[in-house]
Amino acid sequence: MSFDDDRYEAFLPHHTASKHRIMAITGFPGHPQLLALATVPDATAARRLADALNSRLLGRRNHVERLDGALTGLPESVAAAVRQLPIEPAQDTRLGRSRLADHLPGDPVDGILMFPSTVCPSGECTACGNCVDDCQDCEICEEGGCVDCVRPDLTPRTAEVLAAAGSILADQYFDHAEEVNAGGPRTFAEIMPAIMAKQPAEFFRRMARVFDDLTNDLQDGVEPHPLDMAEQVALDLMIREAEGLLDDPDVIESFVQGLPETRYDNEFDNLYDALFEDTDHIGLLYSDQSSAAPGELEFLFEPFYDGEERDPNRGFRR
Repeated sequence: MSFDDDRYEAFLPHHTASKHRIMAITGFPGHPQLLALATVPDATAARRLADALNSRLLGRRNHVERLDGALTGLPESVAAAVRQLPIEPAQDTRLGRSRLADHLPGDPVDGILMFPSTVCPSGECTACGNCVDDCQDCEICEEGGCVDCVRPDLTPRTAEVLAAAGSILADQYFDHAEEVNAGGPRTFAEIMPAIMAKQPAEFFRRMARVFDDLTNDLQDGVEPHPLDMAEQVALDLMIREAEGLLDDPDVIESFVQGLPETRYDNEFDNLYDALFEDTDHIGLLYSDQSSAAPGELEFLFEPFYDGEERDPNRGFRR
């Protein structure tokens, strides 16, 4: 079938008792078509490939690497067919709207699955070739003889729980900003660091966007290294929120279902060394100092280094 006159709107995983497929929605309104593109071995592979194709379609960060990762391990016939699809990573505005893929519910996993789940990057040690159970019984690796073997700090499950914590906090800070604007009861005031209590609504909106920025990093498969003090504070709060989520296994399972499980999951204490350049923010979060006057915390948003800052025109999610 020719796709010359159609455009891809979205890609979806489709599961039956015996098969897992990638489906494509093509065409303009009035001429939609649902097409089966490929069959893959399991449900996670189907979801990852559909998400990666949507990432390519929407031009998300790392979309090339995300599609490469989703195709790794799949039959060569599937990988070759997918790579030949005429997908251009750009929004089509001919109808004055974005593509359907931009409005699909749920968070993509193709970026999350870029985080490592093993010590050996390929699952087999390139130094000795004899690793059993991911280097646990390898004397060469234990003695540091393999430079390729690195213990993962952010596994897919750790990253997903941390991203969930970031989304929760972002919504709470957006809600708090609305409460401050309305001048009514402040439902979320008790969960804010004491030093922030007197800040204006716009401050809390900017902090909410910081949580979204760090969450987007994680969902794009990028380690969230803070670019300013606000991001240090936010990432610390995300780690604490993620640790709290661990108290409810059912909630955790709803976040990580289908992601690979490893013995390195949920070791959030390790993230302070892995992701933070320093701990200068600790005094702001854990000291007994009184609340800062309105406007006194603007310095939190000043970038640590020139040229390393978020796009100032990126807007707000809500």
